[in-house]
Amino acid sequence: MYLFRNDYSFGAHPKVLDAVARSSAEGNPGYGFDPHCEHAIQLIRDLAQAPEADVSFFIGGTSVNFTAIAAFLRPWEGVFCPQTGHINGHESGAVEATGHKILPLPAGPDGKLRP
Repeated sequence: MYLFRNDYSFGAHPKVLDAVARSSAEGNPGYGFDPHCEHAIQLIRDLAQAPEADVSFFIGGTSVNFTAIAAFLRPWEGVFCPQTGHINGHESGAVEATGHKILPLPAGPDGKLRP
């Protein structure tokens, strides 16, 4: 069973662990200035068909949600989500630090918002 509660409750896939083990003996400058990040940036640009795209990496979902909400919502807008939503229970402080409001609504039995 796949559970998507967060991105840190389970261990990494064996292929990921193998790649980390192989790269652990390398010396890299870090902070996105290493060959692995450069390769990932190029793959993303190719897939997006945007060769000049600015690609940024984030360390977790909260920082992604915080940045996207701060960038895309107008100052008076908020985020609708299920009462059980991760963004409501675990990230609301980060979102509300941007001046926006989390607006939880009752969810259906599957945890989704339905009309």
